[in-house]
Amino acid sequence: MRFLTTSFGLLSCCLLLPGIVSSLATPEVKIAAPRCEPWTVDAPDRVFILTDIANEPDDTMSLVRLLTHADTVRVEGIVAITSFWLPNATHPEQIHSLVDTYASVYSNLQSHSPGHGFPTPSYLHSVIASGPKTYGLQAINSSSQPLSEGAKLLISAVDRSSEPLYIQMWGGANTLAEALSYLSQTISPTQLSTFTSKLRVYSISDQDDAGPWLRAHFPSIRWIASRHAFNRYALSAWVGMSSPYIDVGGPNQSLVSDDWIRDNVQSVGPLGAEYPDVEFIMEGDTPAFLFNVQNGLGDAEVPSRGGWGGRYAGISLRGDETQFADVPDQVIGADGKTYNSNKASVWRWRDAVQSEFAARMQWTLGEWSGVGDGEQRGNTTHPPVVVLNGSCGFKALELNVQVGEKVVLDAGESYSLDGPDAELNFTWFQDREATFSAGALPLVNITAVEGSARRMVELAIPEPSDGFCVLAEDVTEFGQWGERSKCPVLHVVLAVKDIGAKFPMTRYRRVVLNVQPWRKS
Repeated sequence: MRFLTTSFGLLSCCLLLPGIVSSLATPEVKIAAPRCEPWTVDAPDRVFILTDIANEPDDTMSLVRLLTHADTVRVEGIVAITSFWLPNATHPEQIHSLVDTYASVYSNLQSHSPGHGFPTPSYLHSVIASGPKTYGLQAINSSSQPLSEGAKLLISAVDRSSEPLYIQMWGGANTLAEALSYLSQTISPTQLSTFTSKLRVYSISDQDDAGPWLRAHFPSIRWIASRHAFNRYALSAWVGMSSPYIDVGGPNQSLVSDDWIRDNVQSVGPLGAEYPDVEFIMEGDTPAFLFNVQNGLGDAEVPSRGGWGGRYAGISLRGDETQFADVPDQVIGADGKTYNSNKASVWRWRDAVQSEFAARMQWTLGEWSGVGDGEQRGNTTHPPVVVLNGSCGFKALELNVQVGEKVVLDAGESYSLDGPDAELNFTWFQDREATFSAGALPLVNITAVEGSARRMVELAIPEPSDGFCVLAEDVTEFGQWGERSKCPVLHVVLAVKDIGAKFPMTRYRRVVLNVQPWRKS
């Protein structure tokens, strides 16, 4: 057995599959001087929003959620764009109007953010613009059309940092097409390659003809999209956010009902009052945003690990794959039945996602005086801080492990910002879908360490199903036999939340177990 210390860094709605240890509620032990502050360790992702706001209410809904979660990302731009359903107009004035309302609750939100990371209203106003007011590729087919302000803002956002820029396409792709078409004619191929290497796209399906054109002409751009026939949105993963017509009985539909929205969002302060009624689908664009929310579950640079925004895998097994599409998750739903669908990769997290939103809406109502303010507990809660084997932050803990080895994981230093009244609950489970396997997937045995109140567990590393495995670089065969011979990469996830809170906020830590070469004797 070994205990590892390192310096680097569904659920409540659904039953979990085998390999899970869940705790009873355990009183939190107050830590006088918490040493882990993850908001000082991991910089939030840089995001750029392209929204066809005014097409239908769901973009406005997603923007309200974005504004309440704006401390979890760095907003580099919000651009009003066109789409199939809004082909000839853009409405940046609606974004400005929402930001004006955000200004009325900004100080309250800021007080609740541990890192005080909410952007100022004036800053957000400065990064709102309009893309071209034409449909799709018409944006690049008119030589007389000047470069849109949205395209200029996008180019500037990419150029001012060496970090990736995550472009969230809530509508069409014409603003990105316009920017890249312009750059193709004005900078060198080397400069263009450097520019596109920093782009990460998550598109809510294709909502104009520019997306397929971009993937064909700029195939090196890392691109996540549900691939299906045009406008056949029911086939996409993102409808798992709220659609009542998919996996019926699996997701908890009460959490996206009109009643829930009215009670927990629309009636909560001035920003909640901006949240419109549902017409077609509630927040169909939100999975693109949730994909970048740092909570310890996913990694925006590794789509196959999955997270609140769904799970996506490369369309080939090349190590340098840039094109990612839906994959199914197997989840036991609220009705006790097993569901295996791409939608499940989104709806499986609905309890945590909606509880977080409700908690943050409460933040808009008043300021928070600081850690452990018991008088303000009420409906107000804050995310727990998860410390695993001494490591702080949201990044996965990666370990090289041997078959048969016993590995101890210790989350005992985890704590709540809400002080000693918090009742932290620890749930451990194997994330089986994160492992690609051509053969039978080995199951990790997870056992709670006696007396640890589930804060500490022991993992038993299982044998590969074929009786041997080699490192990926040592594989000599092709196809299924080559894949079967690779040593598995196993994933275990810890979820922590305060079960005593009205609206618990869940934080996670992922452990990636890289099984080393082995052959059965």
